[in-house]
Order: sequence, then structure tokens, then C-alpha cells
Amino acid sequence: MRRTSSRPFIDWLLRSDIVFRFLVFDHMENGSLKEYLHDPLRTPLNWRTRLQIAIDVAAALEYLCYFCDPPVCHISISSSNVMLDANYVAKLSDVGFSDSDLNHATEPNTRSPTDHIDQGNRDLVFQFGVLVLELITGQSLGEEDEVVHWVQESEFACSMHKMVDADLGDSYDSKELKSLLIVARLCTRMGNEISIPQILRYLQGKVEPSIL
Repeated sequence: MRRTSSRPFIDWLLRSDIVFRFLVFDHMENGSLKEYLHDPLRTPLNWRTRLQIAIDVAAALEYLCYFCDPPVCHISISSSNVMLDANYVAKLSDVGFSDSDLNHATEPNTRSPTDHIDQGNRDLVFQFGVLVLELITGQSLGEEDEVVHWVQESEFACSMHKMVDADLGDSYDSKELKSLLIVARLCTRMGNEISIPQILRYLQGKVEPSIL
């Protein structure tokens, strides 16, 4: 299992017809994203790091939702469970696996990124959109927060610079800011039909090559 995308990873121990499963957690030297965004004693994250965190989380979600074996039955996204290692690489820490998968540990995962987006994935996409807004604004947000409603307004781009975290000052790329806001807008739109792979490819295509 690829170990760069999510904080916990799974190892398997097979013994006769019994499968034992255990989680191994990396040490996250820089704690949670929430601490960095909302603790005044922490050095503020710069724009490039925030953008990379968004890409890291999208990449983790793509792997966990479409390629992980065993399949994931629970993922939750918030700044409190996005963890940062020594190099500020973002990893997810709230991931659950179904016990019903224990008897199928060796079966290949046949899910495809083109599968129909169910309500669970819509909720996950929405949570990602809220996280992106939190990275931009530096504010702790909820599903009904006014910032979530603001990004759905037709003229949101006219006031987007006013919504940027004051800790960033003018040290951000306006084109990348607009790209992130478009992602947040699509993710938090009611009945969103955008998928995690689409989000990841969009972000990777819109950022400066130096960050990838």
C-alpha cells in the first residue's frame, strides 16, 4: 500500500485462514493543519505550502477512494485530522476500514474513478471544499459558514482578495488563488458532481510546475 498519501497504513499478517490487521502511524512532527492555521504562536504557513497541502489531500483521497485495498469505509476531512510531517507533507489521519473486508484481503480492488458518485463521495468532496476555503482564509469554517455561501455568489471573484488570510499579506499568486476558489466553489455547490480525481487533475494543471 502506498504510504505517502495518508497517515495510517495497513499491514497484513496471514496465518492459516485467519487475517490479522493492524494500523501503523507515522510520527507527524508538525502536528495538525488546524494548529498551524489557528494557533497564533505558530509560524503562518506560506502560500506555496497551503497549495501543496490541498494537492496532497486530494491525492490521498483519490488513492483511498479508488485504489486502496482493502476498501475504505470511512474518511473524514477537516483541518484537525490533516497532519503535517517534518516537510509539511499533508497526510490524513481519520480513515476507517470495514471489518467485512477481512475475508477478502487478497481480492483486487476493482473500483474505478469513473464510478457513479454516491452521496458519501459528495459529502467527502464538500468537506474538501470547506478545507480549501480554510486554507485560503485561515478561518475555522463549518458547513453553513457565510464563507461557504459567499463562494457560491456570482460575483465572488470580485472580492476574493479580501478573503485571503491576513497572515499571507500579498504573498500569494492571484491565478492560483482563483483556481483554488473555483475548486472550493464546485465542491461546496449543492448536489456537486465533481469527483476527487477531477479535482486533483485540475489542481495539478493550474499550479506552477515548481510546486509539483
